[in-house]
Amino acid sequence: MTTETEKIKEILKENLVTLAEYYAGDERNLLAICNTLDFDSLRRLKKLKKIPFVFTKEELMDGVDVFPIEFLNIRQHHKILSGEDFLKDIQISKEHLRHQLEFEFRSKLIHLRKEYLQFRGRHLETLILSTIPTLMPIIGGLIYFKDLHYSDTEDMFKVVSEGYSIDVQVLKEICDIRRGKAKFRKDKEQYIIELIKILTSIGTIVDQIERKQ
Repeated sequence: MTTETEKIKEILKENLVTLAEYYAGDERNLLAICNTLDFDSLRRLKKLKKIPFVFTKEELMDGVDVFPIEFLNIRQHHKILSGEDFLKDIQISKEHLRHQLEFEFRSKLIHLRKEYLQFRGRHLETLILSTIPTLMPIIGGLIYFKDLHYSDTEDMFKVVSEGYSIDVQVLKEICDIRRGKAKFRKDKEQYIIELIKILTSIGTIVDQIERKQ
């Protein structure tokens, strides 16, 4: 049991329902679910080195329809550190998922363009690398939407490429760079060009799904 886990349990005590870790791409996060939540607990949690996402159980269950992508990712990639595991039983509505997919791809496209205009040099490199923990849960949502299946992260890129007829090879390249398995092999702006192309293409695909329904 890690020190951070023990500290969270000490702060929340019997009010803690579930403590879990989950991954967004290769980024580790902690999730603490409580019966109730007061400001004193928040103030104490703020002092921790690794700050968890904190919800009441009621907030989490009510929020699944609002944030289906995030909770789908949590359901698929979590490990219980303490308490009961009701995360595995979270039900994801494909209708709500489709709405958030459309919003996320359009908003991420706008954000990427804006950040590109502001960033230069190594800041641009940071922007490129930050796309993986941001986009991986969304890619997972696309796979779930079509009832596709994958075995690992590398297979995930192949499955979404074949399932939606789009080239997401640049995401695999960036993922490998983040993991230290590869280096930047082309001009940084080329990565931005390819990321914009992916976001534009998938946004169009999701929009077409909406028109068919």
